[in-house]
Amino acid sequence: MVDWTDDRIAALSDQDLKNLLVNAERKSVAEVIAQCKAEMEKRDALKPRKASKPRTELKEFEHEMAGQLAAVGREMAAKYDLSEETAKAKSADVKGFRAHRLLDNKGYAKLGGMQRDGSVAIDRYISYRRGTDVVSLNVFLLKDQPIEAHEFHVIAPKALLDGARPVAEIRPTATEAQKQPADSGLAFKDLPSAAAAFDAALAKITA
Repeated sequence: MVDWTDDRIAALSDQDLKNLLVNAERKSVAEVIAQCKAEMEKRDALKPRKASKPRTELKEFEHEMAGQLAAVGREMAAKYDLSEETAKAKSADVKGFRAHRLLDNKGYAKLGGMQRDGSVAIDRYISYRRGTDVVSLNVFLLKDQPIEAHEFHVIAPKALLDGARPVAEIRPTATEAQKQPADSGLAFKDLPSAAAAFDAALAKITA
């Protein structure tokens, strides 16, 4: 029987080490199994790790904006009752009602459909639904545009917005398949102004 010392195991090729482990497990040789696994862990630790690719300027901006929108969402949630439970209770007469989660699973702004299908560079949003009405706050950037060209959109039913414009004017590239959650909206170049309009719309929808 071979005396499998640590040095002898360390001298094995990767494939021979795997074969030895298989044989040791088949024969239930606990000590050799432990030695093989320890050697494999040691080799894994020495392997160079692939460095994660740094975010592009666009992705960095998107990540930052997704966080800023989420911060507005949390501020609004502290001001109004935007819970899914209340939305469902207030929308009991709407068949098949599905409440909107204000943020995504990681606590950031959600990924919009137009970015998901690749038709725009950035479409991140937070939203609240009650009844048949949806209010959303988005950051939006068309493809092949400089980051500075981004806009903030508040999309909601016309009755909830002052000075609302048709969504088709705000998002002229949207197709019929990329239906928006409401027919009207406002476009802003700065987040504080958009957040104020979003706040005003939420005040009406939750009244």
